[in-house]
Amino acid sequence: MEEKIVRLKEIPKVELHRHLELSLRHSTIREIAPSCGIELTDEASFRERFLITEPMTNLGAVLNRFLDTQKLLYSPEILERITYEACWDAFHNEGIRILELRYSPTFIRQDHEDMSYSDIHQSILKGMNRAKSELPMAIGLICTIQRILPVREAEAVIDFVIENQETFIGLDLADNEEGFDSKPFAPLFHRGSEAKLGITIHSGEANLPKAPRYVKDAVEYLGAQRIGHGVQVYRDPEIMAYLAQKKITLELCPSSNWLTQAVASLAEHPFRKIMEAGVRTTINSDDPGIFNIDLVHEYQVLSELHQFSSSEFAACNDIAAQASFIALEEKQKVWPRPIKPL
Repeated sequence: MEEKIVRLKEIPKVELHRHLELSLRHSTIREIAPSCGIELTDEASFRERFLITEPMTNLGAVLNRFLDTQKLLYSPEILERITYEACWDAFHNEGIRILELRYSPTFIRQDHEDMSYSDIHQSILKGMNRAKSELPMAIGLICTIQRILPVREAEAVIDFVIENQETFIGLDLADNEEGFDSKPFAPLFHRGSEAKLGITIHSGEANLPKAPRYVKDAVEYLGAQRIGHGVQVYRDPEIMAYLAQKKITLELCPSSNWLTQAVASLAEHPFRKIMEAGVRTTINSDDPGIFNIDLVHEYQVLSELHQFSSSEFAACNDIAAQASFIALEEKQKVWPRPIKPL
């Protein structure tokens, strides 16, 4: 088993779907939690407050568990630190060569209004640029808009992103789709597209009746080039064919889908079904810190439960390298195979 893990770790990887705020090192959480009034008396209290390792009732329950981690993001210094550590760990522990980190300014600021969007972004940039100066990685930042917030708040975030568009590679829309229509955000994402930002939309994650249709709406109304999750499209062959024809890339996250009860088990994850329908599929970890996983773990799941071969891993990674919003020249410097433009 050790030898197999080493082989999986050595695969050059691309991660397109990783939330910075939920990628904290456990040692860092333990160190800074007391300064936030969170006493972790033993391993059980740490796991209860900061980890999700067994399926919860639904996506909403999982999102609520993120709030303790939110409390830790209270200073520019911590944001710089966790960004650098996330990049360092991705390279050294997981074999990631192309890394897209996404973060939500409103999520971070919700508990820490003394920090402006600029304070938050400059701190994250500082950590990212330090990592880029030390590691042979291509790294980019995606700004996440929370669909549970009023559109007027999202407008302020979009304004900030466009003012700083040279330091962002893309825009994302996230949070629960149930009861929160994506369509009102369409004009904002059209502005992002006009500013040459890549568009990825969280959609088709939760097991909702209209989940496959939501994915198509994200493409048609918001201009999504990639879909965060999109796992529920396996229920609709027509929509899978539509995505394949449009060359839309799915950012699939197997363990996350199991922990949010989007799928019944890891063994029943429809990754292969979606891939074999011709949809562009990529392998991602989503929230590795809180889920107590990493990208190597996701490869192990696909290898052991879904019999993924080395060539299939390489194909998924080449798709991800191609679909990454990072500039082609920057990606190609760190990727072992030629990357064809989409």
